[in-house]
Amino acid sequence: MLPECKHGRLRRWFAVVFLALSPLSIPAPAAADDLVNTEVTFKNGPVTLQGTVIAPAPAVAGRRWPGLVLIAGAGARNRDSYRPEAEAFARAGTVVLIYDKRAGYSRATSSFSDLADDAVAGVRLLHARPDVQPSKVGVWGHSEGGWVAPLAASRSAAVNFVVVAGASALPADRTQLWSNRTYLTHAGVKQALQAPIGVNLSRMLVAAGLFGDAGNAPLTALEKVGRPLLAVFAEYDRSTPPGESMRLFRQALAQGGNSHYTLRLIRGADHDMRRSVSGFEEPAGAGFALGYLETITHWVAGLSDGAPAAASDPPPAQTLMSEPVRPLAWYEAVGVHLTLMAVMLAAFAGFLVSGLLPNKLRRSPTPLRRLAALTALGGLVAVLATPAYLFWIIATGATGVDGTVLGRPPLWLLLQALTISVIVTGVALAIRRRGSGGGARLALLMAGGVVFVPWAAYWGLLTV
Repeated sequence: MLPECKHGRLRRWFAVVFLALSPLSIPAPAAADDLVNTEVTFKNGPVTLQGTVIAPAPAVAGRRWPGLVLIAGAGARNRDSYRPEAEAFARAGTVVLIYDKRAGYSRATSSFSDLADDAVAGVRLLHARPDVQPSKVGVWGHSEGGWVAPLAASRSAAVNFVVVAGASALPADRTQLWSNRTYLTHAGVKQALQAPIGVNLSRMLVAAGLFGDAGNAPLTALEKVGRPLLAVFAEYDRSTPPGESMRLFRQALAQGGNSHYTLRLIRGADHDMRRSVSGFEEPAGAGFALGYLETITHWVAGLSDGAPAAASDPPPAQTLMSEPVRPLAWYEAVGVHLTLMAVMLAAFAGFLVSGLLPNKLRRSPTPLRRLAALTALGGLVAVLATPAYLFWIIATGATGVDGTVLGRPPLWLLLQALTISVIVTGVALAIRRRGSGGGARLALLMAGGVVFVPWAAYWGLLTV
């Protein structure tokens, strides 16, 4: 993940010229269910986007349908990620655009501002189609797209309505850390370990500007959406907090004076709006939750009768509440931890590598040499494996932790055992070293061991 200058983003945004090109290829033959697929290319300033328009074949020449641009969730997704939804919406009488994310997309560096501009370019493409009602073109966003869709609507009058699914009303960093803690709790990880394993490294990445668009303000965007908005929330959403988000959506929309919103809760649905009994398991071949597609298609069709009155289901129960992302203390600063890592790697790896050279320690008693080697090797493995495991937690959103031993993930328990062994051998080494010499090489190893103890304590490797 690489940081990006916030002011640079603003300069690029003001410089963007929105262009929507007409479809460049000939429509594909109608599918068995009478849908027409058209490959399209359109531009957002210098960025070229590739997509597919899926439309119902007109039963009457010249008929126009509502249009809907689908905005994908996080990850470098291609247009087919949401084809099942797109085809369902098209069968219900909507012209739908699905498209690949921009080249070079990264969850860490691509801003919601850029993604919103991409979606608005797609909206303009649909506006130009002869089979689309120009006054009925909206955006649909899932998960990350639930932040992008309202932002697009707040910026462009070309967006006539908004639909979001599995959206969060909280900033991206706070949402992700809530999700990490939710999955760790479900796996049985004890509470005292949840911050070291699932929170602290993410906080460092946020502070370093390496967490993606952590500074987004979803409530501000929602307050600016004055058009009809439908938000559907999953009862068993474990990636975005459904109870908090539903309440905050209602407050923000009301605060902005929007009286045409609809907030619906989909029972028995997980974050992807598939059928689920808890939101944690991913049953193979699970279809969409009952009522999900129907809620959206009926709502979009109902826009022909005018903007709906404000309506909201009661929010679902949410046992674990989100928490604000705390700023780093001085001892948590990225520079401090990089320095500690450098010292420990130099001490442990340096000791092992320098062992190939002639040195005073070779003339020391065998037990002393063995203790030193065990301390260096164990310390090196712990210092390398711990951040690797924590980055894996971030990459998977803690979804890969599916069991615990004594309230710890099995691999973490092994890391804790290794940490204890390093400290024990280090202490024994310090005791035996008195009067035995060992030179600068052993002194550097002992210095690495001294740094290792508070470092391991911070990361929960010594948490009982």
